[in-house]
Formats: sequence, C-alpha cells, structure tokens
Amino acid sequence: MRGNFSFVFVDDLLLFCKAEVPLVSIFQQGLQRFATMSGLHANPSKSQLILSKSAAHMRAALLGLIDFSEGCLPLRYLGLPLLASRLTIADCKPLLKRVDERIKGWEGVNLSFAGRVQLIRSVLMALHTYWAMAFILPKGIIREVEKWLRTFLWNGHSGGLCQGSLEPDVRRKEA
Repeated sequence: MRGNFSFVFVDDLLLFCKAEVPLVSIFQQGLQRFATMSGLHANPSKSQLILSKSAAHMRAALLGLIDFSEGCLPLRYLGLPLLASRLTIADCKPLLKRVDERIKGWEGVNLSFAGRVQLIRSVLMALHTYWAMAFILPKGIIREVEKWLRTFLWNGHSGGLCQGSLEPDVRRKEA
C-alpha cells in the first residue's frame, strides 16, 4: 500500500561502546551518519558520555571526540536507577516512596477488602514487579513492601513511610 510510513520518536536512548578512541570515533561517525540520513540529531545539551572508572585515564581524549558533556552514575532511566554496582537498600527508596504514596492516596477512601485486593494486584504489585524485572531486589526491600501490602490489605493504610521516618524497617538480618 502506498503512503504507509512508520515514525519512531526516541526520548530516551542508551548507547554503549567500549571506551577506546577508535571505537568512540566510529560511534561518533555512526551518530553523524544517522543524523544525515534521518534528519534527527542528538541534542548535545541533553546527551552525556558516562565513563567507567577504568577509562578515567582516557577521559580527555574521549570527551574531545564526542560533543557531549560528561555524566556519572547513578542516574535514572525509565524510572529506575542505572548503577555500576549491585542494587542496595538505599537505591530502592524511590520504589518504597512510590508504593507508600499510592497507599497514602487511598487511605482516605473507604475501600472494601476486595477493592484493596484489586488495587494491590493491579497497581502496587506492578510497581514492585517493574523493579524486580530489572534488578534482584534486596530481601529487606521485598519484606518491607510485602509488610506494607499486608498492612494495607488488612488495615487500610501502609504502616510505612507515612507513619514516621523515611527509613524503611529493613534492619532485619539478610538470610
């Protein structure tokens, strides 16, 4: 059929390359070629080059090849932290905060037990599952989220962050 077009809009894109001058040069040429062919250009003010610690000695040479500012980890990508190390309990605070905010929003609503079950299954577990698909979550975080879900199910509130400090109760020993 004539006139069928496919459009792709990219807001967030991660591209990886080994930190070697010849490869970053090829990488830059690829970006320029893509821009020439598609008319789409990477915005240098919104683009970053993130180097590993092992490439620190090549920092100046690599930044000279590509017109991006230097960035660093951790950063957030699609709502998740992008890290160079194992996920820690502190890295999971955004997950705990989002779960707690959702529950706080429902605390004033007179929900039936079945309504709370449905919200847990469709909304709260989706937040947890999204993170769990990307990371192996620390056991303390899993326990804390499960505790909040149980408390919300039976009592209608989280018993979590909204009850006190921003520190989750994850001090139990990791088994």
